Amino acid sequence: MEITEEDFKIFDRKEFTFKQINENYPKKEIEEIKNSYKTVWLKWKNLQNEVCMQLIDDEIFGKPKIESWTNGWNLRNHFWSAYRGVERQEENACAAVLMNCKQIQIYLMFQHYKSDRRKGTKEDYNHLLKAIPAWSQHIDTADYYIWRQQDPELENHLPLKNYLEDSAIQKQFQESLEGGTFQLGKIFYRGIELNNLEDEIAESLKELAPLYLLLDTRNR
Repeated sequence: MEITEEDFKIFDRKEFTFKQINENYPKKEIEEIKNSYKTVWLKWKNLQNEVCMQLIDDEIFGKPKIESWTNGWNLRNHFWSAYRGVERQEENACAAVLMNCKQIQIYLMFQHYKSDRRKGTKEDYNHLLKAIPAWSQHIDTADYYIWRQQDPELENHLPLKNYLEDSAIQKQFQESLEGGTFQLGKIFYRGIELNNLEDEIAESLKELAPLYLLLDTRNR
């Protein structure tokens, strides 16, 4: 499956709240906007399901939680899916896939939203930074980036290769977390041709799996 330039274009807008959209567009155009969103979101949903089928045999990730195209009051400014183990649905740590107007990200994260209702602490998650150098020896770090959870979503992120090669950068990055967490993953930028995106996403999730497995709270 391919995500095209036309698919990315649905996020090229200033208004995302239905209140603003209803005030600024005629009814016919509002329906066109909604239909465009629904069409790309259904494509996104099918993409995640195809990725899921490729991961079944590994038994690491279960069926993804696919966020809807609207939260009821707003159009989303990105599409997002979370991947957790079948028996790890109540943990804060997860792998995720995100698409916004700039890129597609496949990454490891600590979900801060409602984190008090799930298992796993920020401290335990950030301790994973110590495992990244050894883990990186077994993958191609091209297209991998590392960034702070609190960084703006569309900000350019630090290439993992640069992070790994400079201990000063590592120290500065870790100190800058300031009670937050890091995110790590592959980024495919808009404009890059990816004809078999489901394969790329599944392979990236498999590469991140060893780190995700280190965070299993069931053994603690």
